[in-house]
Amino acid sequence: MTAESTPSQSAEVRVSLLGDGPHTTHVRELLLADTRTALGDAADVESDGRADCIVCTSIEATERASGIGGLVLAVFPDPDDETVERAYRAGADDVLPPDDTLPSRLAWVTGVTELDAADTVATTDLVDSAAAFDDAVCVLDRRWRLRSATTAFDDVVRETEPAPGDQTLWRAWADARAVAPRCWESVLSESAAAFEETLDDGRRVAVRTVPLRDGLAIRWRDVTEETETRESLDRYERILETIDDGIYTLDENFLITEVNDAVLEMTGYDRETLIGAHSTILADESVIVEASDVIQDILTGELDDGRLDAELETADGGTIPVETRFSALSFSDGSHGSVGVVRDISDRKRYEQTLTALNRSARELFESQTKPAVAETVLDTATQILELESVVVYLYDEAVGRLRPVVWEGEGTAPAIGPGDGALWTCFVEAETVHLGADHTPLDEWDTLAAANDPTADRESVAIPLGKHGVLATLSAGEDAPRGQSTLTHLLAANAEAALDRVDRSVELERRRGELAERNDELTNLNRFNELLREVNRVLVESDSREEIERAVCERLVDGPSIAFAWVGTYDRVAETVVPHAWAGEERGYLDRLADDPDAFATEPSVLTIDSGETTLVDNVGAEIRDHQWRRDALDRQFGSVASVPLQYNDFSYGALTVYATEPNAFDDQTRLMFEELGVTTANAINGAEAKESLHTESLIELGVRVTSPNAPLLRLAQTVGGEIRLEGSVPQAGGSTLLYLTVTGTEVDLDSLSSVLAVEHVRDIVTRDDETLLEVELTSEALPSRLAELGGVVRTLTATPDALDVVVELTPGSDVREFVERLQETFPGTELSAKRTRERSIETQQSFRARLRESLTDRQFEALRTAYFSGYFAWPRERTASSLAESLGVAQPTFARHLRVAERKLLDELLAEDGERRL
Repeated sequence: MTAESTPSQSAEVRVSLLGDGPHTTHVRELLLADTRTALGDAADVESDGRADCIVCTSIEATERASGIGGLVLAVFPDPDDETVERAYRAGADDVLPPDDTLPSRLAWVTGVTELDAADTVATTDLVDSAAAFDDAVCVLDRRWRLRSATTAFDDVVRETEPAPGDQTLWRAWADARAVAPRCWESVLSESAAAFEETLDDGRRVAVRTVPLRDGLAIRWRDVTEETETRESLDRYERILETIDDGIYTLDENFLITEVNDAVLEMTGYDRETLIGAHSTILADESVIVEASDVIQDILTGELDDGRLDAELETADGGTIPVETRFSALSFSDGSHGSVGVVRDISDRKRYEQTLTALNRSARELFESQTKPAVAETVLDTATQILELESVVVYLYDEAVGRLRPVVWEGEGTAPAIGPGDGALWTCFVEAETVHLGADHTPLDEWDTLAAANDPTADRESVAIPLGKHGVLATLSAGEDAPRGQSTLTHLLAANAEAALDRVDRSVELERRRGELAERNDELTNLNRFNELLREVNRVLVESDSREEIERAVCERLVDGPSIAFAWVGTYDRVAETVVPHAWAGEERGYLDRLADDPDAFATEPSVLTIDSGETTLVDNVGAEIRDHQWRRDALDRQFGSVASVPLQYNDFSYGALTVYATEPNAFDDQTRLMFEELGVTTANAINGAEAKESLHTESLIELGVRVTSPNAPLLRLAQTVGGEIRLEGSVPQAGGSTLLYLTVTGTEVDLDSLSSVLAVEHVRDIVTRDDETLLEVELTSEALPSRLAELGGVVRTLTATPDALDVVVELTPGSDVREFVERLQETFPGTELSAKRTRERSIETQQSFRARLRESLTDRQFEALRTAYFSGYFAWPRERTASSLAESLGVAQPTFARHLRVAERKLLDELLAEDGERRL
């Protein structure tokens, strides 16, 4: 193909400027400034069409110019793709920028500028040569219209070839517009150019441009796949060079054929040393043998790839723990090789070793028996294994409400942490981990540590709560901290919290075990004492005398747990000292010391108990031994504790029972109560034995007692009556009051006056005969008969006059008359002993009692009493009535009732009346 060339011979380009775009003025100035352009009016062009080209500054102007004909050039500053496309659709032959090259561009397309013929290539020769090599070549004229092209060019264009002389290449083939700027550069510089460009359809082309005398030759080559391959290779190369892991390739003889920079950095070798060297330069022979076996398995299909852990040998003679993953490469010539990745696993190995050490420390934590021991293990682990720079283990002290530093490591001394003391207190009370805002703070200032500004940052300096126990606070070494230090610190804190919980549980369990053991011991002792008390009670029942009772109690007690010695003592009022009555066990002269030096033993438990009437308990004999002689003597005899209980029956004292144990604190509350109960039981038994003994003895102590105390209600009654009052009987009531049955002789009775007497609850007139009146009087205070009974006396007679009360009372043989009178005086001051004598007791058999009773009854009275008794009249409920019994006896009911009532009174007189006295 031959391009037609009709360059203008005029010295200047005739240009018409159309459009009103904002850059029109600038374009006008560019054209006027160049001598090669002659700017004409738009009206002239439209009238005669003599312009070489029409320059348009808007799309509308471009559409108008295309209707005129000729060369239409659209000029836009930085047009986008849409504007360029609209310009070409409007009829533009080219789209040019409004810059300094615009006049030159216009001179080129209009043919004003000519190239040196010696520097150009003939169009026909160029196309023919390109066709011979099957190159895609096209030749454009100065207006960028296609003038000739090779067949291969059609494959590049992939579109219908535009008709010669029809449209510009840029207008006809939109995808080629991307190379237009580089083509302009070539023709304006009058030099060939080679470049790559991406077409609008995405293909990558390699372009070479050669300026011609009348146009431009362009060779095209589609390098899309080549570019993609090259870019892919470049990308992989960049990846391989920037990746931290080492990459290597080996041939089938394990010679190193390629390595990346990471391998060089790990080993310290340069590339020239490694390439071509055998792989044993980096790994032991045994590793190479093992790798060879794995590669064979990969080649045979048994494995997909291989993995080995090995020691990578470095240029300085050291080793690095690495993991390598590799696979086999098969080549077309039948040979094979391998490619692999090698990774430095020093951090992983170190992390695994740290985890192992942490697990070992966890076992030590859970073997710790105390909280300080747990804290010591935590500190050792944090500083030696986790390599933390500063560490403090705080434990909460409930007594003072502060976190107390138990152990620490770092610069300075850790302070206690209280309410409001910075991030550490916040960490504890809110039970949340706090990231600390300082990495190098002396321990002395840790009470002012603040939380980090960015709590989400990856910081290694933290305060971690240890549950209810305290806080683990750490400051890290910063950038030099081991991998995963924060995670491992939290794991350590979790182990520490669990260990502290275990210590609490162990302490609580030990405490409960101690309580249980103590309780079991108490129960065992209690059971043994219960058995002992049952045995003592049995002995008390079987004993007939006071001496037997006291001796038996002492003997049984020393068989009890820890009891070394027991004795019963009473107060001798003549000698004014405590004297022993009975004892058992290892006394070893202790009672002799008591008798020899009563003053030194004034605080001895038995003496205190007899004086106070209260239990005396000494838990530890060894205490205060300098102040008390008796304690030193007791301690010499290996007595550890003492309990002394009073032996009292009502208000009458039989002395004290005192026991000595070999161990301190042998008498707890339960044991003390049991001993007190034993004291009451023993006193009751003694009283019962003396009462029983008094029934079997033929002699009694009879006392005459005169009472003038104004405290005696009976004396106040006699003074109110103004005559003599005689006691017929007394009946104690459940509420503490006493019913007295009194006979008033020789005077009239004013019930209202008697009712007003102090301590009198009520007075009731029962019967009056002749000059005697029988009264029932209830007293709210203690009456003399009741007090005499409490002291062991039996009232025989009691007569009250306005001056005094005269009482005849009986005591059992052996009773302490002096103590009896003194105790009576305590209640009724002014009491005097008026008489004392011993008399024989009259003994009456059952037969004599029945005979005397029969003699006192008439036949009718005895008949009525027997019939009522055997017929069930006295049963409850009654089996027969008085009417039916009267009918059986053949008498009237009132007659039967009178006989029965008289017989009942005579029977009760024999049982209840005092000697020689009979009821009215």
